[in-house]
Amino acid sequence: MLFLANVLELNGGTTFLLRVAREYASRGQRIGVLVMFDIFDEKLKAQLSECADLYRLGDYSSGAPAPLFGSQLATFMPLDFDPINELISRHGGHVHVMGVFGVLLLKRFVAAGVTLKSVSFGIYHQNEIMYRNVGAYFSKKAQALFAALPASSMVFFNELNKRSHAHFFDRDYSLSEILPIGVELPEWKGRSVGDADSLRIVSIGNLHPFKAYNAHIIRMLGRLRESRPGLIYEIYGSGTNELALKALAQEHGVEHCVEFKGVIGYSDIPKVLAGSFAFVGSGTSIIESSALGIPSIVGIESIPEPMTYGFLSDVEGYSYNEMGSGQALVSIEEKLLSLTDPDTWTAVANSCRVKAETFSIVHTVNGLERISAESSTLSDFRSCGYSNCLAFLSFLVWGVKEKTGFSSAFSMRREQGSVSDSSSAPARKA
Repeated sequence: MLFLANVLELNGGTTFLLRVAREYASRGQRIGVLVMFDIFDEKLKAQLSECADLYRLGDYSSGAPAPLFGSQLATFMPLDFDPINELISRHGGHVHVMGVFGVLLLKRFVAAGVTLKSVSFGIYHQNEIMYRNVGAYFSKKAQALFAALPASSMVFFNELNKRSHAHFFDRDYSLSEILPIGVELPEWKGRSVGDADSLRIVSIGNLHPFKAYNAHIIRMLGRLRESRPGLIYEIYGSGTNELALKALAQEHGVEHCVEFKGVIGYSDIPKVLAGSFAFVGSGTSIIESSALGIPSIVGIESIPEPMTYGFLSDVEGYSYNEMGSGQALVSIEEKLLSLTDPDTWTAVANSCRVKAETFSIVHTVNGLERISAESSTLSDFRSCGYSNCLAFLSFLVWGVKEKTGFSSAFSMRREQGSVSDSSSAPARKA
């Protein structure tokens, strides 16, 4: 299996790849990872190289200057497709796409006659491909190409995303897999690594505006400290919203008890969580914290009010961090205060650990194996029109629009919240 990855930097996609690669390696197999843009975290690159074969898209260039492969422009650069064909064959003929630019590159593979046994597309964020208000050619074609892929090639990581994409793209995804966004479950040693008497609330993740829980905790921290004096909030990660969060902490007079700890490595997560009182977050980090026996509260993305579905153990199925799942909402503050009772803390810690077991990476890889074993019919995808030249030009024009402040709808598409009820869904084919 060959994964088309945008970059190798510290984010959910790269750490997911690392977990998948390790699980495949434990089965005696090595996946391939074709990195489209030359953006690397050297430590993650070294870790992934131990259990996967890494390739640079730039190494398959057909005369394009190397600097152009350091950005999303790489998607459109001239390529030598014969060695790419050999590369895909070497990894079993299956290509797994991880995003918007990956589906455009996949179309170029198909148009160039590259042999594919099967393909899959993973929905790693609800708005990676499901968004609106981006009228550029490259964007419209990416959505049309996605909609032209067979339903059996889709990999949804929760039930809500499957329903919302079916509505938005007007497609029947009943044959699509729902897999957990798997984690490597730590060996359970009989007790939580947390501490019911601790004064540390922890969040781990990139600091983006759609991760609204960071701001919600900061706003309520003063009230929480009235019930639990000395409570502090530790935030691990970095991102575009960091300065706004620091300003918010000052505005609410809690800057002395909100600690911005910066970026940590994936392997440091257990150490950071040791001795903590509670975790608040989303993505795979909440699965990691739950697996270690930490009471973990779901941080719903883009939610304007400080509400949650509860602890991870309270949610149904795999849907936990997007709005609109239909599950009952409760106050984050209420859930945190309920943990002041030691017996409740212990019961919740155990329940979260049990729930985390359903997200094992073993289940994820088993599902990916099922998909890769089947041949994909790509007739609709092949017949969907696409011009790489027009896509390249439209991307450049749109880039100018974003740089000049005309529109940031594409780069900020993950901030749109749920758009599955939009009446402006893209056409299935174009």
